[in-house]
Amino acid sequence: MDNKKCMRTKEEILKMSKKELDDYKWDKDLNNKVENSYCSDCSNCSGCAYCSVCSVCSYCSYCSNCSDCSYCFGCSNCSNCSNCSYCSGCSGCSYCRNIEEEQYMICNVQLTKEEYEAKIKELKYD
Repeated sequence: MDNKKCMRTKEEILKMSKKELDDYKWDKDLNNKVENSYCSDCSNCSGCAYCSVCSVCSYCSYCSNCSDCSYCFGCSNCSNCSNCSYCSGCSGCSYCRNIEEEQYMICNVQLTKEEYEAKIKELKYD
């Protein structure tokens, strides 16, 4: 699938519900969760698989050196990210794919810190 056809604008992302964001993916890789552990040197993680040197992560797979992430796949050196895949060095990103060294992004769309925090708060109560 061509990512450019799937990209949404900042305004569209900010209007999307949690269900819409959950359904808005470029690929099915985030749905391929493995329930077995096979993690190494991880601490305080739950439901993760094939991860290494991660801490306080939940339901991540094939991640390394991540902290406080959830439902991520193939990410490295990320913190406070959720529902991301193949990201590196990111902080505070959600529903992103193939990005590096970014912060406050949803679906690969850059937001301000305030917009990001407001959207994440909205999603928690959606």
